[in-house]
Amino acid sequence: MDIILDFFKYIIGLGVTVMMPIIITILGVVFRKKISVAFKAGLTVGVGFVGLGVITSLMLTTITPVTKALVENYNFKLTATDIGWGVGSSLAWGTEVVPFVFVAIIATNIVMIAFKWTKTMDVDIWNYWQPLFIASALYLTTGSMAIAVFSSIINMAIIFKIADWTQKDVENVLGLEGISLPQIQTTGWALVGYPMNWLIGKIPGVRKINWSTEKVQSRLGIFGEPMLMGLIIGGGLAAIAQMPLSQVLQTGVTIAASLVLIPRMVSLLMDGLTVISEAAHEFMEKRFPGRELFIGLDSAVGIGHPFVLSLGLLMIPITLVLAFILPGNKVLPLADLTALPFYMIFAIVPSKGNLFRGIFTGIVIVIITLYLSGAAAPLMTELAGQIGYNIPKDAVEVTSLAVGTQWYTWIVYYGLHWFGGIL
Repeated sequence: MDIILDFFKYIIGLGVTVMMPIIITILGVVFRKKISVAFKAGLTVGVGFVGLGVITSLMLTTITPVTKALVENYNFKLTATDIGWGVGSSLAWGTEVVPFVFVAIIATNIVMIAFKWTKTMDVDIWNYWQPLFIASALYLTTGSMAIAVFSSIINMAIIFKIADWTQKDVENVLGLEGISLPQIQTTGWALVGYPMNWLIGKIPGVRKINWSTEKVQSRLGIFGEPMLMGLIIGGGLAAIAQMPLSQVLQTGVTIAASLVLIPRMVSLLMDGLTVISEAAHEFMEKRFPGRELFIGLDSAVGIGHPFVLSLGLLMIPITLVLAFILPGNKVLPLADLTALPFYMIFAIVPSKGNLFRGIFTGIVIVIITLYLSGAAAPLMTELAGQIGYNIPKDAVEVTSLAVGTQWYTWIVYYGLHWFGGIL
């Protein structure tokens, strides 16, 4: 078991920039592309992910001190510290359920494609940590490997279907042709985002408000350009956090650069994926006429759109205020504040980029996330203790907003936990 676990940790430890070129190259060969063409496509995807990772990391590194200053300067005192999705994923990949859940998820995807239950071919292996976390929590609390594995099958089957359902908007609104986003913490919110958009669309007067990127740009002129919006939002957050003038300016310029460069890296990444997408289409057309496949990727490819990134950044101060005023909330948002753009994709995609509706939907998402991450804190703290993670001295419990964003998996968790109790 230790050897198997070490193997999986090694493979995952290679990172998405190494894993994706390998996966894409193998897929290209499977879909009957020349090895040279498949390798070039895979390497192009890898280079795109490297660029995306570098720029995203720069953005997060720049904005993290700002979020910490917001927390410290406005005296937030809450008992469960948000230590980030990175720790949550390492906890998930560090338990003994990993090999069983890993195989179960791949088998679920293959079976669903074979029986035409999904069109999404999920190559985003890294984000298996999301169903893995719930499976690990179930194994911890029920002691049943079967229940833990079954939970991952249910959770991923749901997200494959949602990824299919939302693919047209991912393609038309975000410009990601042939791509779907089978990540629970991102696409799971489509089940909230679309009803919220419909509801707001029924409110007289309010339904006519449309803060689209185009309208913002036309009203604000040069200040509505993504570059200037990034400068204003980034610098504004740093100013509110009472940062020095030099850091206000540096933050503004870095966020401005992010809004310009991330879409360009996504475009490079898409150049490589288009080769595989077309090969998959040709492969399926020959063997299964009329069938189509979507390539399931990390939602990082979707955060480069100006309205997604803008909404995510605007939700940082809103999330901090909500954490302070919500009755019964015990979560201190911190590390995952910078990941909010990932969680906000389906707050704004349903309205085709209406920032006004996106903010209201984002508030609902954050409220649910805070309460669920608070409920998950005892489990995450216990899992962290089991693998030897050092809990911060000033934290009674630890949690992650990312764990809370996996909202429907907690319905599965409590349902199977209850079922396991009966057994």
